[in-house]
Amino acid sequence: MIFLIFVSAVLVFSANPQSADDYFRVMGEIYFRFPVYPQIDLNKVSKIVSISKISNDYVYAYASEKEFNEFLKTNISFEILQHPGYLVNIDPALRFSKQLLSSYPSYPDYIEMMNNFHQQYPDICSLYEIGSTTNGRKILAVKITGLTDTFFKPKVFLTSTIHGNEPAGYMMMLYLIEDLLSGYGKNNNITEIVDRCEIWINPLANPDGTYWAGDDTVFGARRYNANNVDLNRNFPDPQEGMHPDGNEWQLETIAMMNFADLMKPCLSANFHSGTEVVNYPWDTWERLHPDNDWFVYISRKYADTVHLNSPEDYMNNFNNGITNGYSWYRITGGRQDYMNYFQYCREITIELSDDFFPSNPYVYWTYNRDALIGFIYQSLTGICGRVFCQEGEVVCAKVEIPGHDYDNSFVFSDGNSGKFFRLLLPEIYNLKFSAPYHYPLLLENVNVESGILTNVSVMLEHAEKGDPSADRVIDIEDVILCLKMAIGLVPEDLKSCDINGDTMIDITDVILILRKAIGL
Repeated sequence: MIFLIFVSAVLVFSANPQSADDYFRVMGEIYFRFPVYPQIDLNKVSKIVSISKISNDYVYAYASEKEFNEFLKTNISFEILQHPGYLVNIDPALRFSKQLLSSYPSYPDYIEMMNNFHQQYPDICSLYEIGSTTNGRKILAVKITGLTDTFFKPKVFLTSTIHGNEPAGYMMMLYLIEDLLSGYGKNNNITEIVDRCEIWINPLANPDGTYWAGDDTVFGARRYNANNVDLNRNFPDPQEGMHPDGNEWQLETIAMMNFADLMKPCLSANFHSGTEVVNYPWDTWERLHPDNDWFVYISRKYADTVHLNSPEDYMNNFNNGITNGYSWYRITGGRQDYMNYFQYCREITIELSDDFFPSNPYVYWTYNRDALIGFIYQSLTGICGRVFCQEGEVVCAKVEIPGHDYDNSFVFSDGNSGKFFRLLLPEIYNLKFSAPYHYPLLLENVNVESGILTNVSVMLEHAEKGDPSADRVIDIEDVILCLKMAIGLVPEDLKSCDINGDTMIDITDVILILRKAIGL
């Protein structure tokens, strides 16, 4: 039997919903918690509802009406909590100011601010509309890069508030934009990263959720988008496939995927609220990312820098401020895993505040400002370069570290420019370059030093020009990767095949293997 326990503090405001049905009618979602018991399979529960955090022996979660009805079938006792959207407590002395960026702006103020950034600093700041929402609000991003003409500029992407009622990062991104623009040419650290990097910032990924109660206020903000979908469960998942939440991709999700396809960042961070921790992949898999040491290093660096600028009790839980995603709790369809696996990026998730709506978000900027600048600097250690063919044309090639890379941890050179970036810890590496219709090339003993992008240029040779079928030669590992992504399995015939003791085979042989293995 299920017991519904209401919190005594639920009815603070007379206009607040008073029951689950009221919450669904007004907010479209409820916020609740249930105790952590050994017999509860959280991996299964996380497929039903949207877990927000696990704290003090309780799981805190959100659910749409459809999700909540499924949760009721688990017979887990629970407690409905007041929705965070009704807990906005803004200090009247910190009402929104375009000069001070204090408190939270209205939606029209936000649009005006983003336009003003571009208008005031047109030489280093461009404004882009990367998509729109169900309710027609704009998903905006600025690109900030300096006047120095540097060919190899790593692309860094910072985005926030994919959950509409987590606006601490929304404000922090606005503070960061202002800081980068006003500090360029005046502050040496800012000038360096703006000159050496291409920095993209999307302050508000879910405007329909943040302005659920109307364009004038963030009061009444909710987690989900206008279609009652958690956008951070709506992305393709490496383990669970293209639609792990059972929903169609939302307009906001499609906008982010299309944007990532075009922009191809090498480093990214997604900002949330509800707890205080730096979270690194994987979220969907228990096994560690091949670059786990690198992820732990940049996460530790971020948290340690925060600790130098914040109270002793800030971002000090978990492993002193950092955690592996799966070891905390599993989610599927998250943006972090999507960016790392499908976009060959390096993304982490940063939870900024225990409070969903800090009354003074500016103080969190003071805690995180130096760590944010340091995070952008992480894009400047590793290997960059270009890949050509002998005719001088650029090549889209796979760049991997033999014996190290798996789970899509390799990167690709850009098909238009031939450029690639591989972020790495200081060490000596061997790199393998491979592309369809070309012979693979192994580049040995590439030295990576801290704060330096080691530059290499690589020329790949066309495979067997004298052979009539030479331009149809491909790498069997690429075929296996395509099969994994397309059908979620690797046929045993393909996994074990060894033609002439080489990984380079003719596409006609692949077709024959596929016919035998999966009936294509």
